[in-house]
Amino acid sequence: MNRVNQIAIDKIRHWLDEENKSIQWLAKEIGISKSLMGHILTGERQFLPERMSQVAKVMGISVEELLSKESEEEKAYTLSLRGKADSRAAKRHLNNMLFAIEDSLRIEEMNSAKD
Repeated sequence: MNRVNQIAIDKIRHWLDEENKSIQWLAKEIGISKSLMGHILTGERQFLPERMSQVAKVMGISVEELLSKESEEEKAYTLSLRGKADSRAAKRHLNNMLFAIEDSLRIEEMNSAKD
């Protein structure tokens, strides 16, 4: 099995664990047998590009993300807030902060696309 397939398989297994989903569920979602999905995830059967695309779609990511090692190592941003946002001003500040975060992520995405 090649390294790229192993990266994808590891991500899929991790995703299944995180989402509390089974191989059988994933197989049903992409329209193949549980046995075939199991063989793909053990490396006994070839992971065809068409299947990779179907699995990536179910996972809500691109095929490039499924195959890249970088996204596996990235950690999600976590934001913890305390207290209540029960005033209009507090809600407005939170919306502004959310906009700034989303804007920053879009800029980061555009910059990485240029590289």
